[in-house]
Amino acid sequence: MRPLNTTRNNLSRRFFRRSLALLCACSLVALAHAAPFRARAAALPTDRVIVKWRESGVAAMQIDSPVERTAALSRMSGVKLTPLRAIHDRLDVVRLSAPLRGEALRQTLNRLRNDPAVQYAEPDAKRYILAGLPVDYPNDPRFNAGSDSFGQWEGQWYLKDPALDPATNTTTLSAIGATSAWKNPTGLANTPITGLGFVIAVLDTGVDATHPDLLGKLYAGRDFVCNDSTTDCLSGTATNTYLIANDGDGWDNDASDPGDWISVADLDPVSGQFDASCGDPTAPDHHLDSSWHGTRVAGIAAAQTHNAEGIAGVAPDALILPVRVIGKCGGYISDIVAGMYWAAGLSNSAITGVTTNPTPAHILNLSLGAGSACTQTEQDAVTAITQDGHVVVAAAGNDGGPVSAPANCVGALSVAGLRHVGTKVGYSNVSSTAAAISIAAPAGNCFNVLGNRPWTLPCLYSIETTSNDGLTTPGKPFYSYSLLTQGSGINYDNEGTLGTSFAAPIVSGVVALMAQANGNLTVSQLIARMQAAATPFPVPATLPTGGICHVASLAQDANGQYTDVQNADECQCTTATCGAGMLNAPAAVAAAQFPIASLTTSTDRASIGESITLDGTSSSAATGYSLAYHWKADPDVGIANASSAVARLVFPATRPVTVTLTVTDGAGRQDQVSKTIDSVSVKAGDGTGGFDMPTLAWLAGIALIAITARRRRQGATGQAAG
Repeated sequence: MRPLNTTRNNLSRRFFRRSLALLCACSLVALAHAAPFRARAAALPTDRVIVKWRESGVAAMQIDSPVERTAALSRMSGVKLTPLRAIHDRLDVVRLSAPLRGEALRQTLNRLRNDPAVQYAEPDAKRYILAGLPVDYPNDPRFNAGSDSFGQWEGQWYLKDPALDPATNTTTLSAIGATSAWKNPTGLANTPITGLGFVIAVLDTGVDATHPDLLGKLYAGRDFVCNDSTTDCLSGTATNTYLIANDGDGWDNDASDPGDWISVADLDPVSGQFDASCGDPTAPDHHLDSSWHGTRVAGIAAAQTHNAEGIAGVAPDALILPVRVIGKCGGYISDIVAGMYWAAGLSNSAITGVTTNPTPAHILNLSLGAGSACTQTEQDAVTAITQDGHVVVAAAGNDGGPVSAPANCVGALSVAGLRHVGTKVGYSNVSSTAAAISIAAPAGNCFNVLGNRPWTLPCLYSIETTSNDGLTTPGKPFYSYSLLTQGSGINYDNEGTLGTSFAAPIVSGVVALMAQANGNLTVSQLIARMQAAATPFPVPATLPTGGICHVASLAQDANGQYTDVQNADECQCTTATCGAGMLNAPAAVAAAQFPIASLTTSTDRASIGESITLDGTSSSAATGYSLAYHWKADPDVGIANASSAVARLVFPATRPVTVTLTVTDGAGRQDQVSKTIDSVSVKAGDGTGGFDMPTLAWLAGIALIAITARRRRQGATGQAAG
């Protein structure tokens, strides 16, 4: 993997490990509020399929045109197909003649997969939003509790250090301590950690670019939501409004959020039914107004901070790249993956009209998902993006069951949700038997509020953030509230912000702080250091209602839905279920600043007397620090220039020699790496010390000569004595 700055060298090291003692034991409060999010329905029929073509070998697809590729596949498989578009190089979306599900869909996919030119074919399923500074405290008015004519807010408790909350007499153990992390100097003219210059892509519903807490923070993004009935996502207008972009067109350069409300006009033109996963707009108290989800995620990660306006962001000076991939009632995998590639700056040259992103994001925030396995399409994207040096942060999901896709893709930094006391909030997903959560962070819990909105009590411990006051289409910039004044024309989706959707941007903000402290970290090193710095999960004196969280199985019902859930109750986290621990911003930033030791040798196997070059020049320090070097060998033999980046060792024997490099930065922080050099007289990789046959023959010859010479000497001595 490449590091997060422009040098992007491949480094290897043993990661830093530390843990923090708990500040104090927590006392339990009432049950966690059930997740107020749109329920997940049974798998819906689909007429969209993602096809990946083989790029090498005798079966490689040699046709450059997506239209002609689709026609060839249709002829070969006997399945009637219509081309929709290319997503990425040799990755297309095609449409079936009618929506299918279950066995009919599986049989059709198998027919497509039988074409030797097809690497894989899988449904283009849907993913849904998972809503659910160097000063003591910034001067943003909503950082602390307060109220105005619209209602009241509880403040950004989750950014402070863990402390006793006098309002509830409860310790906020899961608070991440961002205010302390901001004070941690980098060593570069004592510059504080603020995440300066690092870009967080928010792949979501779009962003309100007029919001005062986001002004000056947004790069020009892109819209990747395609009209559902349009064959060409870069042109044409849909004839229906069901599950579409909702802005009147397809892919374009406008990443603003037009709203994602659902109304009675949003009928499936095929079935004449509502998509149950998005709710029924005709039901009472449906609350299907626009969520302004992307604006809320963006504000949590990087809102303007210490500007006497609104809220503070986790990474105050990080920049936001809005990438719109979610429209009405979710978004397709194909659109999301196309947006991921673009956000990371990976070429979308296969798509006519989409140029490569000129401002690639270091961090991709995916506060979206669905309760299913990571598809090959998603896995390929996560793998390519992380290998190129970008961190993919994904919300674990709000079903109370196994971690959702794409958070369950290998390489993603997956985030579970915590209550203020450090237990798992009832709705948060947990590690499954196939995919582990990476880290846990505050997600909001409203433990004192029951029932549907509007509430009569303030939501305690929600996640305050930026929003919009429009019920459907964009209105005025707004904020979320713990309690809104009741009245007509109020969007009550802005009352309480809860969900792993909002734990994920908290983690993305800390990733930006870590990357700014040490841009030489690779993706795997950064994640490992964040995990090593996590605060251990608390052990309550009395178990919560859900007991100890358990690892979820992947058992499914007849509709393909996971059945092993945590009963939507608060439960006690363990490292097996909720990740490495609770996100600790100051400890993570401190861990990021440790140097990285890296060594290479001129040879991996040497002969006696051979001179070996030891090279530690790929080692690196955090921003603003230089390194001191110390080389050591076992067995202890002399090393020339043992205090330099490049040293030399004369190989001493027929046994292996282990070389260790210790690097120390100006603050006394150290890292260490070792490598073993084998003797050419030792079988490579053989820990027994056995010799190869030529060496054995050579040694046997030497031994025979020695024995013969000794016998001659003994014979000569005997004759003289006689």
